[in-house]
Amino acid sequence: MKKIVLMASASLILMASFANAGLYRWVDESGKVHFSDKVPVVASRKAVSEINKNGVVQRTVDPEAEARAKLELEENRLELEKLATLKKLEREQAASLQKRDKRLLSTYENKDEITKSFINKIKLMKGNAAILDAQTVVLSKKLVTLEKQRVATKSKLRITAIEAKIINISHTINDYNKALEQNKKERVILSKNYKTNLNRYNELTK
Repeated sequence: MKKIVLMASASLILMASFANAGLYRWVDESGKVHFSDKVPVVASRKAVSEINKNGVVQRTVDPEAEARAKLELEENRLELEKLATLKKLEREQAASLQKRDKRLLSTYENKDEITKSFINKIKLMKGNAAILDAQTVVLSKKLVTLEKQRVATKSKLRITAIEAKIINISHTINDYNKALEQNKKERVILSKNYKTNLNRYNELTK
C-alpha cells in the first residue's frame, strides 16, 4: 500500500514539474505510467494522453483503438455493400419473375395451349434429330466406301483426293454428333421449362 502511495506521489510530482510546459501520459507494456514533454517512439502505438498546463487531459490518442475503429468501419461498409447487392439482386429477380409471368399470361389463353406448344416444339426438335441421324448414317457409309477405295488405289494423287474427302466427311459427322447432343440437351431444358410454365400458370390463374 505504501509503495502504491509513493508511486502516485511520484506521478503527481512529475506532472507538477511539467505543468508549465505541458506533457504527455502513456503506459508501457508492463503497465507502468510514464510522463514526458514529447511522445517517445516506444509509445507511438500506445494510448497517449495530452495534458495541458493545468494538469487536465486535453485529448487521448490511441492508435490501436483507432485501427480497430477503422477496421470495424470497413467491415460495416462491406456488410452494407453486401446487403445492398443482395437487395438489388432480389429486386432484379422479382422484376424478372414479374416480366416472365406477364409474358406467360399474354402468350397463352389456357393450359392446353401451353401443352400444345410444348408438344409441337418437341416434335420439331425430334424431327431435326432424325434428319441429322439419317445424314450421319449416309456419311458413315460413304466413309466406309472411301476407305476401301483408298486401300485399293495405287495412284498417290488419287489417294490424296480420297483422304481429303475422308477428312471433310469425318468433320461433318463430328459436327452432326455435336448438334445431336445439343438437340438432346435442349429437349431436356424444354421439358423442364414446360413443367415450370405449367405450374406457374396454374398458380397465376387460381
